[in-house]
Amino acid sequence: MKLTHPELRTRLAGEYVLGTLHGGARRRFEELLRSDYSLRTEVTHWEARLTPLAERVKPVTPPDHVWTRIEARLNGQRQGATKSGWLNSLALWRGLSVAASVMLVAMLALKANITPVEAPKMLAVLEEADGARMVIEQPRAGLLKARLVRDWQSSPDKSHELWVIPANGAPRSLGVMNDSGETTITLAGLDTKLADGAVFAVTLEPKGGSPSGNPTGQIVCKGSIARLPVKSAGPI
Repeated sequence: MKLTHPELRTRLAGEYVLGTLHGGARRRFEELLRSDYSLRTEVTHWEARLTPLAERVKPVTPPDHVWTRIEARLNGQRQGATKSGWLNSLALWRGLSVAASVMLVAMLALKANITPVEAPKMLAVLEEADGARMVIEQPRAGLLKARLVRDWQSSPDKSHELWVIPANGAPRSLGVMNDSGETTITLAGLDTKLADGAVFAVTLEPKGGSPSGNPTGQIVCKGSIARLPVKSAGPI
């Protein structure tokens, strides 16, 4: 089987990522993925477009009676079945309902022809001795988002400052980080500072950041920059 039509390749890759490609069609598509590098790339781009949609779905706690009815129906359909099976797991069905919500949002996005979320231009995972501490991505030119995996231990007289370090050159400050959650960086000349950057690093500095413009404290975490291929795409 060959798949050469560009639009068909794109649509099938999207359906594959959404999970709406079923049966023999899905099996044939997976066979093609083993030998078709460009098709695997298409799937990767769809994953980058659709995965962020899950972050737009605000969690909603349904009333208790909803889950009670679901359990009652399931129990009624499983008379005589073992009560220790995985189908009895309320957590499973709640998880499936969340997954279905995410799928619905993604499918609505396809039908509404909204502009897709672009894949980040770069990614970096900053680590310390006991594991990952921060994830940094560049959603678009002029913007960085740094998300803490684990919050900093705040100190009244210290700040955590982010630096980009070129392969050959002096560290360049990108600003002071928040002690929790996400830090958005829209520094003037940001792209110039990132142009030849190889590593991100965070140092512990005096409150408000380094007074000299150069790192003065210890490095608390660091990570290499991975630049990602950018694919130009119109509306889905």
